[in-house]
Amino acid sequence: MSLMTKWLSSSFASATVRLMLQLVLVILLAYLLLSWSPLDPINAYLGGNLYSVSAQQKAELTVQLGLDQSVAQQFLHWFNELISGNLGYSNLYQQSVSEIIKDKLPLSLLLIGLSWLASLFMGYLLGLLAGLFQGRFVDRVINQSAWLLACIPSFWLGMLLISLFSVALSLTPVCCAAPIGMRFEEQSFWSMSQHLLLPVMTLALVHMAPIILHTREKVIDVLNSDYVVYSHLHGDSKRQVVSFHVLKNSVLPAIVLHFASFAELFGGSILAETVFNFPGLGASIVKAGLANDTALLMGCTLISALLVFCGNLIANGLSKYLLAGESK
Repeated sequence: MSLMTKWLSSSFASATVRLMLQLVLVILLAYLLLSWSPLDPINAYLGGNLYSVSAQQKAELTVQLGLDQSVAQQFLHWFNELISGNLGYSNLYQQSVSEIIKDKLPLSLLLIGLSWLASLFMGYLLGLLAGLFQGRFVDRVINQSAWLLACIPSFWLGMLLISLFSVALSLTPVCCAAPIGMRFEEQSFWSMSQHLLLPVMTLALVHMAPIILHTREKVIDVLNSDYVVYSHLHGDSKRQVVSFHVLKNSVLPAIVLHFASFAELFGGSILAETVFNFPGLGASIVKAGLANDTALLMGCTLISALLVFCGNLIANGLSKYLLAGESK
């Protein structure tokens, strides 16, 4: 039995227990925060036209939506429905939460996946160059740019990119995932690329900074290690040192770090989807929170927690596997 197989079999039960506990804590906290929201759910349900209904109609609506029950009763009712597989009904979109998530989750996964790959590839490449040319002009430019990117909020960078590429240069669409009146899958590949370019670029630029800085330090450590000095003494060229030592010892730690930062990437996607009016799961969370749509917010929060947990689980597994491999 391989080391990875042993780890998977031994940690599956504990990972499942941790997942269940974390999900319960997340939905409890989300439900409590939503119950303390100052927003009036009746006003949000009526689209801000609270004075368009009488007091009697408002009371009937309160009973119909279950808002006359205590927070504990509402939570238990929602939790019982969740156990039976029903995520509830969205008052905001007037359809079931399952259908909304099924419609919007693929777009969010596509956006996050492309951003994750782009930030990993570009971040590792720039970090490798900075480490190999430590102290030179290239290193200084990349290092200072990475620190600058690490300080920029994703929503602010998104607005800058919209101002430059969409408004000033007219090269990309201002917003959305497709032209008005079309679904994402109905447009051409070129149109898809144009609509995805700025959201992906925003998330990738912000989240490649930790990979650049980590990879640079790792490459410098490897180049200063005893086994690289020993390799040079045996006449190995710089290309051989990079191929057999630097890449081998710096790629996997960068991947582990990138999986571990999946929660930050998902949080950035919520802001990016809101700025670009991208119809994904993150934008739905914001709309559900502002409209006090309990069912939709809880459903989106549950799926988000699952995605973040899976990213952390993969990072944890790769980290244990790598440490076990290094200790052999």
